[in-house]
Amino acid sequence: MTEPNNILAIDFGTTNTYFSKCPADQISPVGVDFGTGRDGLPTAILYRGDREPLVGEPALHEYGEASDEERKEYRLRTQFKPDIVSSDEAAKAATDFLRAVVEQAQRQHIALDPGKHDVIFGVPSEAHGAYRTRVSQIASDAGYGDVRLLDEPKGALLHHLWHKDFSPEEARRGILVIDFGGGTCDFALLQSLQVSHSWGDMELGGRLFDDLFFQWLLNQNPGVLKTMEKAGDTYYVHSYLCREVKEFFSLTMARDRTEKVNKSVGRYGSLRGMDWAGFVERAKHYLPSPTFVLNMESMGVRANRILQRQQEIDLIDWFRTSLAHGLAEKAVATDQISRVILAGGSSQWPFVPDVVTETLGLQRSRLMRSDRPYAVISQGLAILPALQRSFEETRDKLRQDLPRFCRIQVRPLVQRVTDSYVSGVAADVTSEVFDRTIRPIVEEFREKGGSVSILRESVAAQVKANEGRFRAIIERRMHTLRRGLPGELNELLRDWFESYGLSVGERPIDETQQAAVGQAFVQPDTPDLYGGIMETVGWFVVALAATVAASVSGGGGLALLAAGPAGWIAGAVIGAAVTFLAVRYGMTRAKELADTWNAPAWIVKNVLLPSRIAKMRGDFQNRLKETLQRETRALQDELESRIREITEKQIEGLSEVTQL
Repeated sequence: MTEPNNILAIDFGTTNTYFSKCPADQISPVGVDFGTGRDGLPTAILYRGDREPLVGEPALHEYGEASDEERKEYRLRTQFKPDIVSSDEAAKAATDFLRAVVEQAQRQHIALDPGKHDVIFGVPSEAHGAYRTRVSQIASDAGYGDVRLLDEPKGALLHHLWHKDFSPEEARRGILVIDFGGGTCDFALLQSLQVSHSWGDMELGGRLFDDLFFQWLLNQNPGVLKTMEKAGDTYYVHSYLCREVKEFFSLTMARDRTEKVNKSVGRYGSLRGMDWAGFVERAKHYLPSPTFVLNMESMGVRANRILQRQQEIDLIDWFRTSLAHGLAEKAVATDQISRVILAGGSSQWPFVPDVVTETLGLQRSRLMRSDRPYAVISQGLAILPALQRSFEETRDKLRQDLPRFCRIQVRPLVQRVTDSYVSGVAADVTSEVFDRTIRPIVEEFREKGGSVSILRESVAAQVKANEGRFRAIIERRMHTLRRGLPGELNELLRDWFESYGLSVGERPIDETQQAAVGQAFVQPDTPDLYGGIMETVGWFVVALAATVAASVSGGGGLALLAAGPAGWIAGAVIGAAVTFLAVRYGMTRAKELADTWNAPAWIVKNVLLPSRIAKMRGDFQNRLKETLQRETRALQDELESRIREITEKQIEGLSEVTQL
């Protein structure tokens, strides 16, 4: 069997790109450091005429330090990722950048060979088919082979789960991942590891804020634009230096919005006295600069909203409406969202948590952002294959163990639960039917005497009259069974799954959405217990009538004689009556007449002694339990079958999340 390749996961970003490696059989990702002491590198490529292009920090440093004469041959490209579909130049820059990263890493003796790895590229959940196709083509052309594309929000979710930032139960309920980066704003609701809903805007991103600070620079430094243009630095200042100003300002505001910020911008002056109120005012009335529009158009970018300059854009409201409209359009209830993950550099803006908490009605404690928000996606994506491999092995073991689990644990559970149910029904019915309905009739018969036929009819009539109460007993007990069984089953399933290192929550039946089962799924159909009760009542009436009739017709003579003088008298009277009836009508007819004969009370009292009535009660309850157990055998089979089906669905519905 061929060993699987190790994993190389890439978060190809607008501002920065991150590479993470992970063994195929271990959950131990590590970010690739390209020599700067930190993961990743800037998404930038510097073309230098006939010389080999530079990428990342070396590209930005080389351009920044180059002379005006050198820059005439230089062409710096950054922030090209969002435009790879609409711009061939952006796609070429992306291909060249990704190829050069590997070539230069190998010269540094960094183990980064896509040919020896299974390569994963993250893509926004909202990215359409054309974007995904273009990413695959760019990766292939750059030497990464046939890559696997995965939704970037899955990486963020897995990273936080791996670090135990929240529980698998919360992940199953729903995690909203907001990936607000340099070139995109992507919203995705994930339940377990599946993207339930996604939406966003491929035009809204951090580069618009870069342009905002570029315009702020021009406002505070009149005439500086001409100086930039003369030096050929406009693109560099706009896409890199002003981005550095933006990031410094946003980090300061995240710490304290009352601060004022000063920041130099290379040799082109500085921005002074920047404050939160000034930023918000500019963000509310943003209009793309001619420089930004020209840069976009020169690359063949088609972005309708950000290329028009007729109407101001409220950038903060754009983020707010993107979130709110998506929630409404996808019919996402806010109570589905247990946590919000903020990923991407632009998520550090203070207005982001403000908008999210206001829109969702969540406490700020439910929001989380990694201390390394840039790297979460690549590291999370890197661990997925190892997690999937381990998960599939575990799931196979569960399937193999399922028959034993059902035989050893499920069947005894069902047996115990239904036996308890039967005992409860038998006890309640005996109390209601025998003690409250039959016993008073028998006691009255014992006190007043009468015929066996009248006794039988009275019992039948009273049982029929109280049918509603008997059915209520059955339904009440069935309700208890329906309520109690899922609880015991949840405990059983939870312990079994946990023995395999899986987490399925406190109430897997109620909580697991992938399995599409709930408490109603294990509610058994009510067996014909009422018919069983009526059968037992009929048996009792027949037995009671037979006892009295037998005694009246002579069957109880020996018992009466054994009772002493009083018994002899009773026996003599009964014997005389039976002899008379037998001589006149024959023995068969005599027994029939005995059924309708109005026996005196003193005779009945000698037949239906309190001890005999007590014994009859015990016989009634035992017979009732036997009858109900027969009726519930099919119920046991049904419950066991349903529990097996639930467990199979649970196994199918498990996701890799359960192992974290």
